[in-house]
Amino acid sequence: PPGPYERACQVAFYLKNHKPKSKVLVLDANPAITSKRPLFERAWLDLYPGMVEYIPSSSIQDIDVATRTVKTDFDKVKSDVLNVIPPQRASVLTIDTGLANVSRRWCEVDFLTYESTVFPNIHVIGDAVDSGLPKSAHIATSQAKVCANALAFMMGNEKPDPAPVFANTCYSYADDKTAMHVTTVYRYDAAEKLMKSSPGGGISAHASSQEFADAQYWALNIWADVLT
Repeated sequence: PPGPYERACQVAFYLKNHKPKSKVLVLDANPAITSKRPLFERAWLDLYPGMVEYIPSSSIQDIDVATRTVKTDFDKVKSDVLNVIPPQRASVLTIDTGLANVSRRWCEVDFLTYESTVFPNIHVIGDAVDSGLPKSAHIATSQAKVCANALAFMMGNEKPDPAPVFANTCYSYADDKTAMHVTTVYRYDAAEKLMKSSPGGGISAHASSQEFADAQYWALNIWADVLT
């Protein structure tokens, strides 16, 4: 969810330094910024005043590539550069095989094992999962650990952990020197059979150089965790 807004920051940073008379127009199909809203609004106001214009509830109906024109529900917008992010969904493979059984977009799983609810012994993690959780690298690695732990128990004819817990931290860069984050803790709710947010975590007060450094260390740690 924060990806498009962070991208707007990075494009605005480039334009501010190389084409300062430009404007970044963010057409969002959502009714409001969906992640770190106050932080992005403040970053755009403080770092890129008058450059970033945000227009909510602007679902794209058509795109004319030749003229670089976008048609929304209420308007037509012509641009020098279009950066279109299509509606998100799981891969074609999951759709073709029937794994994506939630509106042909996402895969429903058992959150204790990440086993598909339609195909036994097939486990799905990451962005393809219909979880209600952020589609982030940190979530994917956390799900991978729960899944691997569950598989180890299942291969030993034992039951998996009945109450998995993990956290998600997501950093966004505001420019070339500052970043901001949101952290949430998730616990398994046995009654609803879902991973749900619980006390813990937090959000930045504002973008800062310290969090820029923290984001670098977070990246190094998660790469080491995944690749070693």
